Amino acid sequence: MLHIVDSFGRIGEENAFAVLARATELQRQGKDIINLGIGQPDFSTPDHIVEAAIKALRDGHHGYTPATGILPLREAVAAELALSEADAVRDALTPGGSENVGVVVADAADEAAAALNQAMKT
Repeated sequence: MLHIVDSFGRIGEENAFAVLARATELQRQGKDIINLGIGQPDFSTPDHIVEAAIKALRDGHHGYTPATGILPLREAVAAELALSEADAVRDALTPGGSENVGVVVADAADEAAAALNQAMKT
């Protein structure tokens, strides 16, 4: 029998998933819900995307990607958005918003710390 340590019971559920579960339940009850909690699409994945994903898996493209996203994808997005090549190398693509918020907060904290450091030196 699998033994789970007691501390796991105190972890709880991430708020975004709790919101998703509540919105899903309200929709099941027939309520008209606009769920902005987790970004779950309200439509099926288009067939050409499903087929491209299957092909990519069959071609061996699976497992973790670099944290900043796959470079050819970043280059394609940069080209589509008419960005410079440097932006494609510098910028990151993530599968959700939480990672981006974390990066922005960390970057702002670094800038604030640097400004505070500079102010303390004068």
